[in-house]
Amino acid sequence: MSVPQRPLTTTSGPVGGPVLRAQDVHAMAWHMHYDEHLSWEQIAVELEEPLAAVARMAAAYERFTDEKAAQVQGTLF
Repeated sequence: MSVPQRPLTTTSGPVGGPVLRAQDVHAMAWHMHYDEHLSWEQIAVELEEPLAAVARMAAAYERFTDEKAAQVQGTLF
């Protein structure tokens, strides 16, 4: 006998928070480590992501922002 599964919705809509893009999670990992001074272990627990992935996420965000900055900045001399 199986237990019927309840849908993950309420009368007002889906249950849970907003769906985050990968870029959003990468930014969160970067800010948590460099602005909030959390360890990679703490970030992995907080974001519910593998420990091996959180430092790579922050590095990806840093590369992304560096590339964007390079695109909008002109040469000074």
